[in-house]
Amino acid sequence: MASLIFAVAFAAGCPHGGTREEALPLSDSEDQVVRGLLQAAEVDGRVLDAAGRRRLLRVASEQKCPCPELAAEALSECVTPRPPQRCLRAPFAVRAILRGIVRKEPDDKLSARLLERFGPRDPERIELAGAACRGEPAAPVTLVLFSDFECPFCALARQLVEVLEKEAGSRLRVCFKHYPLTEIHARALGAALAAAAAQRQGKFWAMHDRIFEHQKELDRDDLLEHARELGLDLGRFRADLDSSAVRLQVERDRAEAIRLGFGGTPTFFVNGRIMSDPKTIPELLDWIAEALALRRAASPASRPASAPATAPRR
Repeated sequence: MASLIFAVAFAAGCPHGGTREEALPLSDSEDQVVRGLLQAAEVDGRVLDAAGRRRLLRVASEQKCPCPELAAEALSECVTPRPPQRCLRAPFAVRAILRGIVRKEPDDKLSARLLERFGPRDPERIELAGAACRGEPAAPVTLVLFSDFECPFCALARQLVEVLEKEAGSRLRVCFKHYPLTEIHARALGAALAAAAAQRQGKFWAMHDRIFEHQKELDRDDLLEHARELGLDLGRFRADLDSSAVRLQVERDRAEAIRLGFGGTPTFFVNGRIMSDPKTIPELLDWIAEALALRRAASPASRPASAPATAPRR
């Protein structure tokens, strides 16, 4: 069966704490709406108990449709059980709500996360000139990761991204941006400088992997040893490590992170949208699926010449 691994959402309704009525059985008309929502999301209805089904109905009725042209409608009204969808994002919105229900997220947390992802804010423009990237430049989805080499969660994110790249294949490009949190990680800046210096010899990703595999070994002597093990020109590496150009590269990344306004690492942006969902392979694959759907809809080649002017809303 299709699972909850594809989830995306929008929220603009008021937080709701849940009530006893959510334990009441649905009427026939309400159950028909819920079945339509589940069908659109391609999710087996058995994932929800009676209270979960009623909560899905309530939340989907409170949330605005994620397409601006249909924002006067509720999500439960703008989603259709079968393709084509009037709003491409609507099934993703339903999946996100379902995921929150299964995780037993409170409404305020779910709504805040959904609003951040599908609110009116445009995707961020992130400067990638000079950034270390891998994958096809023309890939339809770009994942930008702001990371700190001394952060243990960033080390886990590195493993997650590697699995994601295998799953997504040529659909995904990954770009790394430095955000050393020097207030709490005393050696993060030095590690970032070492990776940026290695990049100048074409060995960024090799140094990236080695640093994360040796997170306790980030003193200067350790970094020089890493460079030696990777076969770098040590004289050139030392010069770059201490150069103003390499420091400026790292500082520009950090300044951009501050401009973007997030507070920690790792932080992911998928096609310019910050990802606040839990960082899991299913969640990330869902973001990729949504980005691909929007890209296809925006491509003139994806529509037949006789297609009407009113394409599905995004």
